[in-house]
Amino acid sequence: MRKKEFIVNGQNYIFNGDSVNIIVNEKNNKEEIYKEPNSHRSSSLKTLCLVINNCCNLCCEYCFANKGNYDKPNQFMTFEIARKAIDFLIKDVLASGNEKITISFFGGEPLLNFSLIRECVQYIEEFDNIKCKYMITTNGTLLTPQIVRFLHEYKFDVMISIDGNKEMHDIYRKDFSGKGSYADVVRGIKLFDEIELLNARITINNYNFLIDTYIDDILKLGIKRITFAVDYNISKESFELFVKSLKKLIDKYYNDIISGNLYEITNFSSIITTIALHQRKLTFCNAGISYITVSADGKYYKCPRFVGKRQYLLSNIEEQDKIKQKIKQFSESLGSSPGERNKECNKCAYMYICGGMCYHHAAMLGKKEFENVERECYQRKVLFSELIQMLCKLPIENRRKLLLFYIKLWNKVKGGKKYDG
Repeated sequence: MRKKEFIVNGQNYIFNGDSVNIIVNEKNNKEEIYKEPNSHRSSSLKTLCLVINNCCNLCCEYCFANKGNYDKPNQFMTFEIARKAIDFLIKDVLASGNEKITISFFGGEPLLNFSLIRECVQYIEEFDNIKCKYMITTNGTLLTPQIVRFLHEYKFDVMISIDGNKEMHDIYRKDFSGKGSYADVVRGIKLFDEIELLNARITINNYNFLIDTYIDDILKLGIKRITFAVDYNISKESFELFVKSLKKLIDKYYNDIISGNLYEITNFSSIITTIALHQRKLTFCNAGISYITVSADGKYYKCPRFVGKRQYLLSNIEEQDKIKQKIKQFSESLGSSPGERNKECNKCAYMYICGGMCYHHAAMLGKKEFENVERECYQRKVLFSELIQMLCKLPIENRRKLLLFYIKLWNKVKGGKKYDG
C-alpha cells in the first residue's frame, strides 16, 4: 500500500494513496473519512484551445511564448483556420455520443483579435446539437464595457493575469514603454458585475514568491478564484522561499475557512476535491488526450506551451486525420497509471492525486517526456502533505461548508448559453 502517516493535533492519520482515502487510526481501529476510489482520465476529445494571435500589448520578461510572439510574431489566426478546427472538434464529439465542448481563446493577448472571438462564438451558437463552454485567458488591459458585455452574455470563464499587488505586478508585467499594467488590469476587472467569478492567475517569479503576503490584495478586488503557477526560470533561492510561503498560505487558508472567509485557490481545490471524490488522477492534465491546441498558423500541438516548437508538432489543419491517430498513440503511451511510465512515481503515496509531471516542463529541461522534474515534484509533495494535514485538522462542518462553497461557485461559472454543467 502506498501510504503516508501524519500526526495532527495528537491524532494519527494515514493517507492511503491507492484508495485515495484519509484514515483515522486510533487504537488500531481504522475509520475511513473518504471511501471507494475511482480512476479518472478524460479519454475523448472535448476541448480546443485556439491561439488566435502571436502578439501582445505587454512584454512580460518571463513569458513562455516569447512575449506573446511565439515563433512567428504578429501572426493572426483567420476564421477559416478557426472554423476548420471547430468543425473537427464538433464532428469528433458528436461521433462519440457527446454534445458538450469547450473552446478556450488564448494568445499572445487574445483580445487583440476580439473580432475573431466574436465570429467563432456566433458560428458555434448556430449548432443546436452542441453545448459550448467558452474560456479566455487575458491580461485584462484591453477590456471595454462592450467586450465585458459580450463575455457576460456567453458566460465566458475569464482568467486574468495579475501577479499580486501593484508593486509585485508592475515589476514584470509592463507595456513596451516600460509602464506597469496594474492600474489598467484593475480598471478592466471593475467592469465586471460578478468579479468573484473571475480567475486571477499569478505567475510566481523572483519578486513575488511570498505568495501568502499578497493574496488578500487580490481578494480585496472582489475576486474569489485564484490560480498560481511557478515560472520555470525562478532562482533556487526564490523557489525555496516560495515553498516556505506556500506552507504559510495553507495555514492562512485554514484560518480563513474556520472564520468563514471562503474563496477558491484552484491549486488547492483540485486536490481537495480529488480526495473528497476518491478519484485517482492518471495524468496531471489532459493535454494531448481530450485537450488539444491549434496555433495561429493552423498547426496542432498538445498545449499552448508547445506552439512553435517543431519537434512537438502533431499535425496541421489540412491533415486532421492524423490528430486522432496521434491522440490514440499518446493515450496508449500513458499506460494505466503514472507509475507505469515513471518508476519514481510508482513509489509515491501521492501518485494518484498528482497524476505525474508536466510534459512541457520536462521537455524544456531536455528530459524525456515522462521523466521526473525534481523541483516540480518537490513542490507538489509539499503541497499534498500540507493540504492533507489541513483537511485532517478541519472540523467536518468546515470541510462541508468549503465543498458546498466550491460547488456553488462552480455552478455560477457555467459556460455558454446552452451549456448546463
